[in-house]
Amino acid sequence: MVTLTTIRGYGVLYGSILELFGGLIGLEFLDLSRNNFSRIIPKSLQKLLHLKYLNVSFNRLHREIPNGGPFANYSIQSSMGSEALCGAPQLRLPPCTTKRRRISYQELHQATNGFCESKLLGARSFGSVYQGALSDGLNIAIKVFNFEVEGSFKSFDVECEVLHNIRHRNLVKIISRCCNVDFKALALEFMPNGSLKKWLYSHNYFLDILHRLNIMIDVASALEYLNHGQTIPVAHCDLKPNNVPLDEDMVAHWGDFGIIKLLGEEDSTVQTMTLATIGYMALPSNA
Repeated sequence: MVTLTTIRGYGVLYGSILELFGGLIGLEFLDLSRNNFSRIIPKSLQKLLHLKYLNVSFNRLHREIPNGGPFANYSIQSSMGSEALCGAPQLRLPPCTTKRRRISYQELHQATNGFCESKLLGARSFGSVYQGALSDGLNIAIKVFNFEVEGSFKSFDVECEVLHNIRHRNLVKIISRCCNVDFKALALEFMPNGSLKKWLYSHNYFLDILHRLNIMIDVASALEYLNHGQTIPVAHCDLKPNNVPLDEDMVAHWGDFGIIKLLGEEDSTVQTMTLATIGYMALPSNA
């Protein structure tokens, strides 16, 4: 695959631009324009040092355009038609902002109609998850922690730290947090297609072989990032279908970081006490 030099795709590709493109180190021509790609441009494409032509225009991409490797000579024409992109001034795109919005308890209360039962997505050992819509129309999932459950507030602190410091297209994005003396909640990006568990074990839903393959790639990509993409590797100790939500494009994400293990140089452990059913726990390569 590393000897492949040209890729063209017109109108037949959808979902996310895969990280694996970054492994095609001999690629010189990559034209992904006029497709139905969504999400972000993966930073792995910065590894394509021999790339002479790159075009991702007229897709549904958003967030920041990378600035390393071939993107140093990126032109505005290469991203036309993707209004949600941001980037460097020479691209004549809106500047990117990393400031996280602040959401009050009153906003969350209003977004969920007073945390009513009709907005409840599910109850977990740490508390409950609600669907809500903010005043600007943004749909969010609101993870409310039950302070009566031992370890739930510690779980909140850990998830805030982890989700604030790691960024990957296959990890659930934290939008904001609400933290008072007796109320703690996370506002997360809403995944309209529910969990992978629903699609695997319900007779009302069906996953074809392509979707299954893409979901496996998404989960593996997040696993690789957590284990090898951080200064301190992160082991997600509760990987199971119920913790893998799917977005509007059926792209898989990892969620529920209430139980994690931080693997330091001497395999030191920082772990929450949140109750949960342990699924697959990723171990370090030298374990």
